[in-house]
Amino acid sequence: MLSNISVENPLDPSNFASTDMYVLTISINPGAPLGGSITQAFPGTFNGTHFAPVDQVARITDFGKDNYAGQFFYGIPPTSPQVSIAWASNWQYTQVVPTGDSENFRSAMSLPRYNVLANTTRGDYTFVSLPYDLSSLYTTTSPLANSTSLANASLLYDYSRTVPSGALTFNMTVTSIPAENVTGTTNFTFMSSVTGESIRGGFYLGGDTPFFINRGYIRGFDNPYFTDKFSTNNLVSVDTQTFRLQVVIDRSIMEVFLDNGLRSATTTFFAEGELDTLIVSSAELSPGIAVSVDVYGLNRYVVSYIVGHVPK
Repeated sequence: MLSNISVENPLDPSNFASTDMYVLTISINPGAPLGGSITQAFPGTFNGTHFAPVDQVARITDFGKDNYAGQFFYGIPPTSPQVSIAWASNWQYTQVVPTGDSENFRSAMSLPRYNVLANTTRGDYTFVSLPYDLSSLYTTTSPLANSTSLANASLLYDYSRTVPSGALTFNMTVTSIPAENVTGTTNFTFMSSVTGESIRGGFYLGGDTPFFINRGYIRGFDNPYFTDKFSTNNLVSVDTQTFRLQVVIDRSIMEVFLDNGLRSATTTFFAEGELDTLIVSSAELSPGIAVSVDVYGLNRYVVSYIVGHVPK
């Protein structure tokens, strides 16, 4: 179990406490808070025949609507972070979402994720999902775009010609966040320069520190159960005074990871035009807050890489 999820490298061996704990995951359908299917996680003890949860809390593994039936890779040492992969869809609409003539199939899988428990501000046994290391899939060794001074500023990057796969990831780090009287927002938008469609998200540093995702500006699919907005609150660590965000997007799926996977969301979308432009910005930040961002393109063959690189 992690001692501190908010540090820069949470999976460093020195950050693990000695507590041993099993986790039982249960995939339910229907019954998700947002409707349809979702996965719950229950930490507890297991004696080989009986599992006993530590409490009665239903921990949801994803605050989006498209992460279900996660399965764990076999053979990973129990002392190492476990790796899972989930079905990226929801039973409320998976049978009717669009597909292309060349694909002739529906839905997809999530990114592989490291899963650990962490002692956090909100609880002793928070289920954490950190994205698998994707650096070997970067299209370039250095960022396609980056900024170390994005406070109250914006970065626009057109990746229509530089990333043939349409897959992109960016990391944002917000530092020196005051402990009180905080103001400001950080936001991102992926959009199509042809159709004007977009999927966007943002974080409000003040108040109850909410984070949101909005896929309502995508027009390729409409369904009464295809919820278009999601949100969660994400407390800023008083130890590090830092907020970290990683976003990974493909042609029809976006995954976000807040503070090293303390919160995560999987969101599918179906655009009429290909998304080809990224905008990252911040505004009205309290004095002294710093914002940086790195943007990388991803190569297409994710599955072939992951199969050969599961930790032993």
